[in-house]
Amino acid sequence: MDAEDYRLAWIVYVCAGVLLNLLIWRSLERHLLRDFAYLVQCILLALIFTPFWVLEDGSQRVMAPALIVFLMDAITLEPKAGIRALIPLVLSLAVALLVALLLIATHRWRRRR
Repeated sequence: MDAEDYRLAWIVYVCAGVLLNLLIWRSLERHLLRDFAYLVQCILLALIFTPFWVLEDGSQRVMAPALIVFLMDAITLEPKAGIRALIPLVLSLAVALLVALLLIATHRWRRRR
């Protein structure tokens, strides 16, 4: 895979992720409470868009979604190998949770006014 194919793959992945998130947001907003929709949407964004390096040695500068790197390393190498991609994924999920809590607090504050 050369650099142009790599960029094209990421462009397609990001566009598909944005489209999926828009569709899920519209569905969640209609059928669930707004607070729960914020929480689910932030977690989904963190899971889909957190990148991580594919190779440990850094010989190639190739990134992939951290969830996919975690699953592939855990399946193909060994379960402990997936932990290297799980660490940034957990950190991004923690940040997503904080952002969701801020959005929920802001929404409730605006609704009271």
